This record gives sequence, structure tokens and C-alpha cells, in this order.
Amino acid sequence: MTALSNLYGLLDGHFDWVDNTYIKAIPDDAPNNSTFIFMRDSTQQLKDFGSNAFRSMQYDLEIQIYYSTESELDYDSVELNLMRFLISNGYVIETVRGRIQDPDTAQDYQTIIVGKTERGI
Repeated sequence: MTALSNLYGLLDGHFDWVDNTYIKAIPDDAPNNSTFIFMRDSTQQLKDFGSNAFRSMQYDLEIQIYYSTESELDYDSVELNLMRFLISNGYVIETVRGRIQDPDTAQDYQTIIVGKTERGI
């Protein structure tokens, strides 16, 4: 499985505040009155070089939480719980970009970049 597929398997259906989980693309008909997680690949880096070989790969993955336009969720609580869950499952929080509003859907969204290193590749 790919690193992105593993992340999707971990998050899909895990949180009761998430209406849908999308991977690689958000469907055109995704309703703006639902809260969903969107995830995609970000970057990959070869690591742990020695003897002209690498021994691990660092995967960075982008997670975006799109909040329903009718949401009454405590955004900070939701995001902190998600980040704690990811850390407890071996991910490293690389970047939290800050909430902004999508100009097309008027949904607030947060972008979180997480990293995971796969060793022994």
C-alpha cells in the first residue's frame, strides 16, 4: 500500500465529526454543508544514505479539513484531537498552515502536513 492509502485507511470513518473522507480529489458535487477530510501526497525524500544506498523514505502528506458552512464544531479541539491521533499512530506534524476560507464554497478549512518515515525500503 502507498503511504497515502495507509493514511486514508487510518482516517476514513474514524472520527464522528467527519461526513466524508476524500483522497486525491474532491468531487465536484461535494456539498459545502458537510465536514470532510481531503488528503493527498505532498513530497517524498530519500533518507539514511550509506554505501551509495538509501535505507528509508520520508513521505509528507497533506490533510485538509473542510468544515461545513453550518458547522458548530470547536475547530481547535477537532484539529488538536486529529493531530494527537496522528502522532499516536507514528506520524509527525510537519506544518499547520492556519485556517482560511475557500472562496468558492465559503467553507473554512485547515491544512496540516504530516510526515511518516518508512524504514528498510
